[in-house]
Amino acid sequence: MKNRKTTERFIKMTMPFLMAVILLLTTFTMNSSVTYAHHDDNQLIKTVFHVYVDGKKIGTVHEKSVVEHAVEQQLKQAKEKKGDFAFTLNESIELKPEKMFRPQYDHDAVRETLSKELSVSLEAYRLMIDGQNVAYVFSEKEAEDVLLKLKLEHVSKDELDALEKYKDKDKEAQISELEPGESKVVDIDFSSPILVSKAQTSLSELVTVDEAISRIKGGTLQKKEHLIQEGETVESITQKYHLTMDQFFTLNPRFMLAPVIRVGEKVTVTEKKPFTKVLVFEAVRKQNEIPFPVEKQEDSTLEKGVTKTVQKGQKGLENITYTVRKTNGKTIEKDILNQERVKEPVTEIQKIGTKVIPSKGTGQLSWPAVGGYISSHKGSRWGREHKGMDIARPSERSILAADNGTVAFAGWDGDYGNKIIINHNNGMRTIYAHLNSISVSPGDVVKKGSKIGVMGTTGQSTGIHLHFEVYKNGVLQNPDEYL
Repeated sequence: MKNRKTTERFIKMTMPFLMAVILLLTTFTMNSSVTYAHHDDNQLIKTVFHVYVDGKKIGTVHEKSVVEHAVEQQLKQAKEKKGDFAFTLNESIELKPEKMFRPQYDHDAVRETLSKELSVSLEAYRLMIDGQNVAYVFSEKEAEDVLLKLKLEHVSKDELDALEKYKDKDKEAQISELEPGESKVVDIDFSSPILVSKAQTSLSELVTVDEAISRIKGGTLQKKEHLIQEGETVESITQKYHLTMDQFFTLNPRFMLAPVIRVGEKVTVTEKKPFTKVLVFEAVRKQNEIPFPVEKQEDSTLEKGVTKTVQKGQKGLENITYTVRKTNGKTIEKDILNQERVKEPVTEIQKIGTKVIPSKGTGQLSWPAVGGYISSHKGSRWGREHKGMDIARPSERSILAADNGTVAFAGWDGDYGNKIIINHNNGMRTIYAHLNSISVSPGDVVKKGSKIGVMGTTGQSTGIHLHFEVYKNGVLQNPDEYL
């Protein structure tokens, strides 16, 4: 009985130890991939390193070299792609040592995680415009080439070389040396500065010089309002702004149900705006002619209508110096710096005749009746030529001389009936026919607008009217061109 109790007490005392051994054996069997620190010089407590990437624990290693080798592999792979760069690791790695009793670690798992988590960057040259990173290029020279090529699209290499040569010379002095007819590029710049600086970036972000230029010129899409013009359609607008129909309706949802646009309406579109534009400042010296003034003086000794030049006018000359600012070849601003007259214009003096000779016409005919309207024009009528103009229904029937002159004929003339011919003594003659009565005689001097007879219907006439003809140098004229 006593021995039995002793045996039970022994089993109770040893049971916890046996269970611990069984647990350790089970754990070892289930985690065969986990490595334990071996007995080394009979030391069970070992130092391991917990690996942290950007503050996040990714695993544990027994030796630092595991991590160091993984980092070297990442840098080596990057150099194999582009060996000219100095690559650096983007993430921070921290190894925290800890002494542990029979620690466990997994080198392969740490290596795999590091290969996924780690990334490298390189030192390149960044092109920044208005606070926005536009492109990264390999070297400072490539960055300079980007700026140079952009400028050479607008000025010649010789003009750029001249700018560099005279960059320390005062611009006003350069402009003052220009001769009339000459122009000179005095500056070239960007509407928004292109800032170049060293910066870290990934290999995938690196671009060539031409790609960087395309990015700068391509710019960004910006919304703008488009005013509908005559003949435009939704389709023509989408083609103009390189939009799909879906993009257009997204910008203008009100047209989705009824895609009908009207002239004068505004629609929203998108258009690429360059990050910056090249500005060319050009100085120009030009010689302009100054028109001469004309002074007209009345002269009572000259016949009215006669003009005599007594002093011939001469144009003046002036040199104008100005600057123009251009972008994409278009002038957007012009400033005049200086205007200098090198020759004053000479005034032309003209004498204007005012002397009126009663028997000589002025050359300008007046309406030969008191009111009325044109009932028939010169031209073909009733199968034959109608030589003059017919005026009917006046407010009163007085016939008036169309201009100053001398009565050459006054009397009856067949189909014309009572007829008057006035010689205006300047190459012109006028005829007045179908008069009821005549108030003048041959040889009489008549003034313009004076009464010479009364309207009637004598001769070959269909009603009361005035038949009026005009001759110049013996050739029949159209009265419409003189009245």
